[in-house]
Amino acid sequence: MNLMQGTVNGWQQTSPRKLAPMLFLATLALGEALWIHAHPLVFSGTEPVFWTTLILLSISWIYGYSGRSLALSEMSFYAALWIVTALIGAILTYIFATLNLPLLDAQFTRLDQALGFNWLAFYGFAQQHPLLRAVLTLAYFSGLLQVFFSIIYLSHCARHDRNEELWWSSSIALMLTALLSGLLPAGGTLFFHSVGLENAVHLPHFMALREGSLSEFAFGDLKGIVTFPSYHTTIALLLIHAYRQLRLFRWVLALNILMLISTPINGGHYLVDMLGSGVVTVFSIYLTKRVQYFLQR
Repeated sequence: MNLMQGTVNGWQQTSPRKLAPMLFLATLALGEALWIHAHPLVFSGTEPVFWTTLILLSISWIYGYSGRSLALSEMSFYAALWIVTALIGAILTYIFATLNLPLLDAQFTRLDQALGFNWLAFYGFAQQHPLLRAVLTLAYFSGLLQVFFSIIYLSHCARHDRNEELWWSSSIALMLTALLSGLLPAGGTLFFHSVGLENAVHLPHFMALREGSLSEFAFGDLKGIVTFPSYHTTIALLLIHAYRQLRLFRWVLALNILMLISTPINGGHYLVDMLGSGVVTVFSIYLTKRVQYFLQR
């Protein structure tokens, strides 16, 4: 009886941790809904996200409140948050792309050159080494798998603070990234240099949003249309930060260094995209610490 009461009390004490992220996402979703209602944009096929989220939150509540498995409760809760965040963040990038501000590819290229970074030479080197290109491609596309592995791993290690930190910092960074991508838009290096355009899968949606020639998008077809700042860079840095002083740190560090190296090639990013992401990452970590401090008061 005491154990059960302690579990219930513990669940009640963590309610601000549970409610704050949901209120944050609900506020963003409401803002997006109001904007979409007033503009000719339609996003269809989002029903599976709603039902998956509802099921995961139900599992989290049942296993957390009963005390049967706090690890499963945390895992389900953060999986639900990440799924909703991905949808809200993707839609937000599409909304900001409609601002149709002048593209800054030429300026970003000049900044890269001033920093001594030759994107075409780096791209050409990778093309001449298929094995290196394959390794970097695998690392680049590991981000989503790393996030969901982290949800499971950190939950079973009882590092709920790290799950919370990773989600808040990634979510704040995603919102900042979406905003900056609209204010400082670019088509990316593949677009600017007219190479590897078959890999520039973001361009059709990106250009259509800027031109206003396409207004309806299915959830399953949404693309990552952001060039500046690079969200892949942010995720790599935040994963490294989340695993600090943990057993898997060296492996996470190695994998995400490879992801960072691969980002200019596979993501069609400028070096300044990555530097901008570094600033976004640091600011997001700072804001996350403030949020966590407030929730623990």
